[in-house]
Amino acid sequence: MMNPTRLLIAVAVMAILGGLVYYAEENPPSFSFDDDRVKIVDLEADDIQELTILRPGAEPLTLRRNEDEKWEFGAPLKIPADESAVSSLVSSLTPLNSDRVVEENVTDWKTYGLDGAGSLQVDVKAGEDESYSIIFGADTPTGSGVYARLEGDPRLFTLYSYNKTSFEKKVFDLREKKLLSIDGDKISRVTVDVGRRSIEFGKSGDDDWQILKPKPLRADNFAVGDLVRSVQNGEMISVLEEALEEGAAPSGKYSFAKPFALVEVVDESGAHTLTIAKGEDDKYYAKSSDLPGGVYEVSSTLAEGLDKPLADFRNKKLFGFGFEDPVSVKLRDGDTRIVIEKKDDKWILTSHEDRELESSKVQSLLDDLRGLRAKEFTSDEEADQEKYGLDQPALEAEVVQADDKGTEKAIMTSLDGEKVYAAIPGQPSTYEIEKSDAESLRSNIEELLKPAEEGEGEDEEEQE
Repeated sequence: MMNPTRLLIAVAVMAILGGLVYYAEENPPSFSFDDDRVKIVDLEADDIQELTILRPGAEPLTLRRNEDEKWEFGAPLKIPADESAVSSLVSSLTPLNSDRVVEENVTDWKTYGLDGAGSLQVDVKAGEDESYSIIFGADTPTGSGVYARLEGDPRLFTLYSYNKTSFEKKVFDLREKKLLSIDGDKISRVTVDVGRRSIEFGKSGDDDWQILKPKPLRADNFAVGDLVRSVQNGEMISVLEEALEEGAAPSGKYSFAKPFALVEVVDESGAHTLTIAKGEDDKYYAKSSDLPGGVYEVSSTLAEGLDKPLADFRNKKLFGFGFEDPVSVKLRDGDTRIVIEKKDDKWILTSHEDRELESSKVQSLLDDLRGLRAKEFTSDEEADQEKYGLDQPALEAEVVQADDKGTEKAIMTSLDGEKVYAAIPGQPSTYEIEKSDAESLRSNIEELLKPAEEGEGEDEEEQE
């Protein structure tokens, strides 16, 4: 049996603790974790005009805004700066907060590794009469921070280690790494030579690409677009040689006599060329018309991504009307002809007494048309189409797109043979398509011609 005295003591202790918890909840402490944090430098990004990083044993690295408000390297460097990387660096000063103030008045900076330029110094100019020098010193005993001071300020600060790391940049970290200076919206032509294979692409309209060489062929916009983006965004991964003087040629140490790939991109400013070679170590290096005199290592992903066969860039789809419903569809299977039109959101079989069709059956047909694609590119000579039986097609399909986007048509051979061939009138290519796709198209035509069962259309209207 529990001692009554101990029970009373326990109850009293619980009551006191409960009271303390209640008081704490009703009267929270007023301190802030930011009380000791002081803004060492507090500037607006647009006010910073020049920034110099000084590291022991290294040349000063200066960045300044030019007349166009773009960042550039200071002399003697004449290479473009990466606007994004420099802006990220500048943002470290907007503001630069201390972790805490260790001492208010320090006279011996050497103790903290802050004598002279310390382990890293950052000089900032925000105007003609406004400049700052932030000096970073030794790491704090815990290793998670670093001592720092502001030139002319007697206070000793600690900052988080990442504050210092954000300024420990080399030229390569802050330079523009793109190999070509291309306006992606203004590209009109791209040529890729890999070995003995040369492919040229031309752009018409906003996003429509066409294969121009080795002969005019329909292009896959997505495949060509991916290729163009990889070239446009292609970057160096290291600098092998840098032009010491404007107009200087490479030393000749790296040979481009037998390049792995040659790419030419034309935009409004003219032609831009990228030449890629492969070294004995199986690494790739490149030179660029936009960075004369330099040789740069590039990734195998960039180089080998250019080595693709022509078929990878060809449009394999026979129809390109996408997921937007067309205005009308005309079909012929042998002697059977049907015409389907969309009127007031309903599909009408206008060739057969304007009978209303089940939308699900029409959508199945449209899916089949969208799915018709080349299995093989049999020939690109228009004269060969007769040889494959396309002079007397067994199936024909014509789609009129909405909003005056044009008419598409495809013809197919008989389904009686082992293979089914198709072509687009006016185009020289002959495609082999899956026989099952043609058979599915025929089945859909047969389904559309079946009279609707009694009540079937009414049920669909009720569901809608």
